[in-house]
Amino acid sequence: MALLTGCMQLHIGLTVNADDTIDGQLLLTAEKRLLTSNNRTVQVGFAELRQNIPALPAGEERVYEDERYYGSQITYRRTPLEKFSGESVKLVRDGDLYRFTIPLDPKKYGGKVAEQDPRNQAAFMQLMSFEISVTFPGRVLDTNGTVTGRSVTWKVGANRDKPAELRAVAEAPPKPSPSGAAATGGDSAGSFPWLLVVGAVLVLLLAGAVVAVLLLRRRRRPATAASTPSGTPGTPAATPPAQHPGPV
Repeated sequence: MALLTGCMQLHIGLTVNADDTIDGQLLLTAEKRLLTSNNRTVQVGFAELRQNIPALPAGEERVYEDERYYGSQITYRRTPLEKFSGESVKLVRDGDLYRFTIPLDPKKYGGKVAEQDPRNQAAFMQLMSFEISVTFPGRVLDTNGTVTGRSVTWKVGANRDKPAELRAVAEAPPKPSPSGAAATGGDSAGSFPWLLVVGAVLVLLLAGAVVAVLLLRRRRRPATAASTPSGTPGTPAATPPAQHPGPV
């Protein structure tokens, strides 16, 4: 029961990008004065308490600490959607929809304290607090949280009844066309290369026009001078051979 007095706070702020990646942070903390009960160090107390939390989406994790709280901070930068498919935080794409859920089933929390007394499992969940915010690239269609534009928020305090889950459904943008398709219409398998055919036809028409112009020019040239008589102009006609005189 000493662990139960150290209730945990889960803070999550996520932004879903149109390329099915996620940016944001997750912060899991507990109060230092409660973690150090029974002469434990703050590190040991937090490690023991964290064993009661389902696995969190992996990211860049570091220690978080201020005057009052101690815990873990996980940062997500262009993290693939596939990383968010565990038992604690689930964010998946279903066709043209994004589906976000955080199950608050007591059976998933308080596993270590339940080893001592199963009733402690429900008490552990009751003492936890959640502050969650998710921003989608598309319109929010359904949720049990508070909608502001394309963002959904949930605030569930400690010592309050919890819903079975935190959920939201939002529109997802169309997926980009498969890589490799030509930007001008593509030559993907099964498609007819219309642009190549049109280009070849234009080249043939242009060549035919050039030939027609050349033929017209030839027909319009002036007639050539009449052919000259045999022999070189201005040269006297050849003298016929002299007749041999007959006998005197």
